[in-house]
Amino acid sequence: MNVDRAASRYASQGRMALGFARGKMRGDPVYAAVLARLPSAGRLLDVGCGEGYMLALAAERGRALELVGLDHDEARVHRARLALADRARLTTEDARTADLPSADAVACLDVLHYQPADQQDALVARLAAALRPGGQLFVRDAAADAGWRSTLTRWSESFAVAVGRHRGDGVFLRGRSELPAVMAARGLRVETVDCREGTPFANLLHVGRAP
Repeated sequence: MNVDRAASRYASQGRMALGFARGKMRGDPVYAAVLARLPSAGRLLDVGCGEGYMLALAAERGRALELVGLDHDEARVHRARLALADRARLTTEDARTADLPSADAVACLDVLHYQPADQQDALVARLAAALRPGGQLFVRDAAADAGWRSTLTRWSESFAVAVGRHRGDGVFLRGRSELPAVMAARGLRVETVDCREGTPFANLLHVGRAP
């Protein structure tokens, strides 16, 4: 995982943007977990891509992987475009209503908890439907039943929404087993990976593989 080269895409946006990108890529274990499971070719769709950090890291795997990202935050997509205009197709859209392209891998990282449970279930169904045969769905979110880690995560995410860092209807965490059950109901074979290493948060990565 070449963090320095991926983060350097953000250098033109200033030292703060570069430093934040580098710190996020190095400090968040979800990126290494997803990259270790990504195919070397095909299409990666990043739903809720934000500034595009997952896509920037995936770009270092070579040109055989087509990169597509969408997010409903226009400002964050603009920053992603500045970094990835040569490599990824990026659009400002709401995943709940967007026409999602088919993909060999779909990432949805730290997105679902900004929506109530029924909307989470509906979005998971849309993401699963976008998978090509044998494709993988990567859903990272925090568990509601992980003690103090859940409390800290809920507070941190609520603060981020309150100050406008993230947009959403609130913070709706769910129990550890709930999202895997929703994914399995869409026909996916699900593996759950602990994504808390080096952080105080209650994050889990649920990996679902299509038949």
